[in-house]
Amino acid sequence: PETSAARSEFRAQSCLVVVETVIVPSQMLCWSESSVFIPTDPCSPNAVLQCSEAQKLLNITKELLHTEEAYIKRLNLLDQVFCTKLTEAGIPQDVITGIFSNISSIYCFHDKFLLPELKTRITGEWDSNPRIGDILQKLAPFMKMYGEYVKNFDRAMDLVNTWTQRSSQFKSVVQNIQKQEVCGNLTLQHHMLEPVQRIPRYELLLRDYLKKLPEDALDRKDAEKALELISTAANHSNAAIRKMEKMHKLLEVYERLGGEEDIVNPANELIKEGHIKKMSAKNGTAQDRYLYLFNNMVLYCVPKLRLMGQKFSVRERIDIAGMEVQENVKQNLPHTFEFKNKSGEKKFSEQEKWTNKDLILELWGKSSRKKDKEKQTCKGCNESFNFTKRKHHCKSCGAAICAKCSKTLDNKTSRVCPECFEASLSLENLGVNEQKRKAVPERQMSLTAENCLLCGQLHIQEKGKTWTRMWAAVTRTEPLVLYLQSSGQDSKGARVVPLPGFEVSVIPPSSGEKPEGKHGLRLSHAQQTLLLSAQDAEHQSKWLDLLSRASRGETSSDVPASQTEHRKSQ
Repeated sequence: PETSAARSEFRAQSCLVVVETVIVPSQMLCWSESSVFIPTDPCSPNAVLQCSEAQKLLNITKELLHTEEAYIKRLNLLDQVFCTKLTEAGIPQDVITGIFSNISSIYCFHDKFLLPELKTRITGEWDSNPRIGDILQKLAPFMKMYGEYVKNFDRAMDLVNTWTQRSSQFKSVVQNIQKQEVCGNLTLQHHMLEPVQRIPRYELLLRDYLKKLPEDALDRKDAEKALELISTAANHSNAAIRKMEKMHKLLEVYERLGGEEDIVNPANELIKEGHIKKMSAKNGTAQDRYLYLFNNMVLYCVPKLRLMGQKFSVRERIDIAGMEVQENVKQNLPHTFEFKNKSGEKKFSEQEKWTNKDLILELWGKSSRKKDKEKQTCKGCNESFNFTKRKHHCKSCGAAICAKCSKTLDNKTSRVCPECFEASLSLENLGVNEQKRKAVPERQMSLTAENCLLCGQLHIQEKGKTWTRMWAAVTRTEPLVLYLQSSGQDSKGARVVPLPGFEVSVIPPSSGEKPEGKHGLRLSHAQQTLLLSAQDAEHQSKWLDLLSRASRGETSSDVPASQTEHRKSQ
């Protein structure tokens, strides 16, 4: 400003802007009459902003709601996009089930039950009822549904890797979906990990919620009980996450090696990696090298000249089995060690802590005994090789087999072991089936008595609709889910009702609902109500007992055969 009056006004406005915008995280600043910044207690009445414990609790619940909404979008991607597209492409049903497990039930529960209740409570009822512990405590038993998914996670990862390598149709469908915007440039494996990570996320948010919750709050008891149930489920998820992190590390090494070595295998574990100096045998000069030490091998690498990123080329792959390690092999070169194998020997120099001789010797001892046995016996019949029982090697996996146990491909002398032979046949059958398949297969499961804890005909009524006779079933593989089928006795087109969180009660004969029979049950939830009518009091009692336990998240053991009713002819 050019004039003194303008400069004074500008300074006043500048001071005002500073006071309004500058906030120190640990303390807040206010303006005094003497034009000096004075720090004040953030929770004092005179502070510019007041700390509110109630607001902090609300912020935590809003974070829970927002992350739940984003999580359901990922579940929808897995169940309604990946799973559906692979099914339409003709991938065998057992492979689909092996990869995605019970993801449909998990998605249905979160989308139809947990999210609606959280949304209603946080956005519509928080002023009159500020609590979430009662909802989580009531619905915490649904976490048991994740047990099957987590236990199947390793097998699912193996199936994805195997079918990506062996089936061009599978690989094409997955890659096309991964290119879509909804995938966020992430792989199928990354999205499959989200259900495993979700349980620990609930635990962290709930612990934070309890820290901000007053000791005498009405919600504390329910919140602590919910945390106890969720923590148990989180322990299983954390173990699966650690295994996935190891796989990610193997993928990083695989990329740094330019795909030269096939090391992405759950059996491989990276123990240590780092730069090391290799002592030349000719002139004794030190050469820069890089070693990867796994539980079963050592990769001896040389650096590549790259403009972006550090890459290595594998010079030699050395099995732990049969390898000898010696320390301080040269007196004039401290901190050296030497390891030998059948192809020669290498001398290296580095600090003592890099190598662990005892660890390598221990791994060698375990691997050498196993390898000697594999060399001397057949993989198929386990009989020893001799002069008459000659040894052959599988052209696919390299296993030692005898002539009797080996198979030939395309009537040629290319010998393979029985496992590789069966795998080749399954791939051939897959190609034929993909060409002949015209109809889109659906995921099916038999709802007959031998596969169910309880099944039979029930009359079903929803609000505003008439009574309908349907086939109802609770299966042994999914004891927390009720299947309702209008025709047939399989899961094709059946309605899926996750039971945890429902309230189960008996309908009195004089009740206003007036079921067709005298033996009615009510399944009620905040979002829906189902009325069920059994044919007699005995079946009413059986359904009441099973549905009540399932609504509490209690998985039932096999019930006696007498508790399974059979479908009657109409």
